[in-house]
Amino acid sequence: MKMLKILFVMFSILGCFSWPSMQSDLETYIVQVESPKSQISVQSSRTELESWYSYFLPKAIATTGSDEKPRLIYSYHNVMKGFAARLSAEEVKEMEKKKGFISARPQTILPLHTTHTPNFLGLQQNMGLWRDSSYGKGVIIGVLDTGISPDHPSFSDKGMPPPPAKWKDDNGHGTHTASTAAGGFVKGANVFGNANGTAVGIAPLAHLAIYKVCDSSGCSNSDILAVMDTAIDDGVDILSLSLGGRSKPFIMMLLHSVRLLQHEEVQALLTGNSRQLLSSEPQTDLDSRYCGTGTLNDPDIEGRLVLCMDGGGYSRIGKGQAVKDAGGVGMIIYNGPNGGFTKLADDNVLPALFFTYQDGMNILTYMNSTSEPIARISFHGTIIGDKDAPVVASFSSRGPNSGTSMSCPHLSGVAALLKSTHPTWSPAAINSAIMTTTNTVNLANNPILDERLLPANIFAIGAGHVNPSRANDPGLVYDTPFNDYLPYLCGLNYTNGQITDLLQHRVDCQTVRSISEAQLRVCLV
Repeated sequence: MKMLKILFVMFSILGCFSWPSMQSDLETYIVQVESPKSQISVQSSRTELESWYSYFLPKAIATTGSDEKPRLIYSYHNVMKGFAARLSAEEVKEMEKKKGFISARPQTILPLHTTHTPNFLGLQQNMGLWRDSSYGKGVIIGVLDTGISPDHPSFSDKGMPPPPAKWKDDNGHGTHTASTAAGGFVKGANVFGNANGTAVGIAPLAHLAIYKVCDSSGCSNSDILAVMDTAIDDGVDILSLSLGGRSKPFIMMLLHSVRLLQHEEVQALLTGNSRQLLSSEPQTDLDSRYCGTGTLNDPDIEGRLVLCMDGGGYSRIGKGQAVKDAGGVGMIIYNGPNGGFTKLADDNVLPALFFTYQDGMNILTYMNSTSEPIARISFHGTIIGDKDAPVVASFSSRGPNSGTSMSCPHLSGVAALLKSTHPTWSPAAINSAIMTTTNTVNLANNPILDERLLPANIFAIGAGHVNPSRANDPGLVYDTPFNDYLPYLCGLNYTNGQITDLLQHRVDCQTVRSISEAQLRVCLV
């Protein structure tokens, strides 16, 4: 069996929580086991693995009634050796006693994270990287998200070449992320007339394999692992996940993704009138500053613009609805102190503006200086070309995993373009080309700023702002052969058993010359 390589793209780390099963005494666990001893150095067949997994499962699973939910949910074959099953705590304790057992972790739920960016990134039709890469033609991007709206114009087949012969999956399952990575050209795209133009993904002729792993409650890691497993068999080149998670489950997901580097076919790598202005913050109810539902009881709100502070556990659209329900005709939201100069746009239910924290403080000062404060909301359309762009947003993840959920599909598209122009590059080479050719200055040729409008540090900016055209011809790339991960992992003080399970062959770190993180890469001209 040929081995496959996958460039794995993941960004934006937030929160997660356990997801119990429908029955109170059962919970979904992801169980990791050793490879069968006779198969530790070679590929195990699916039949052999299924038989091995059954050794760990309680006998009750085999006799589940037809009216009960299945106890065994997934069997994993590529990204890890193990399975997902609905188990009781007592069953897990019994399983822990069996030889070959490694771990059983309760399933977690990861939250979702996600018209002019291709042009902003320097991609232009019929020239440069788009021309050289044939717009990503022949590359398959697997998007793990909420599925898509298939009739969205970004997914039209018009002008698309046939899928590559290696693509084994002909059925697809988040419209936003998928169209950002590889959506087709859609003319006249706009939001209520704003930002009008041609919307297009980063690699518009790349193929999309859509896997639905998320719903309104989030994305279970057992489903994610199952889809990663399937994507390898489907011949996917790039996996794109705009998901989140606290450090422990995220680290485990990264460890499983390291296995994907073994796998060699997939270069696969996340206008209004003037109105009186009223503060929503009477001294008797400080919580009303957030304009939450049921907190706006002042009759003077009728016919006025209302100033609200962002946060407080209320959504921005919910704040607008509360203002509207209280008789307000417009809303001004200002950031909390941590939001700095980052401003957000929403589809509000009434005319609204979003201000920085400092602007909010200035408005409050003005309101306290007069008995009849006046404000006006005037809409001037979309303005492009801010000299400070790009700016690191307050919600952008800080190192070591810098970025936002929307960085993920953009970078997935860039990786697809580079895969098309450099089909022999390894995942590490593609990663190196992207990271070593970034921009670290803004449009004014000054250092990129953070949400405080101060120079962004390395934990905020990471390697910099991606420059796809420069990445296509980086001159020097740093490759990481898969075998280099062994001395690297030994240097991180993982046990022999942990590394053996990860790399799927026996390891003795005492016979390995360990290396530090800084020594992981070697450079190639």
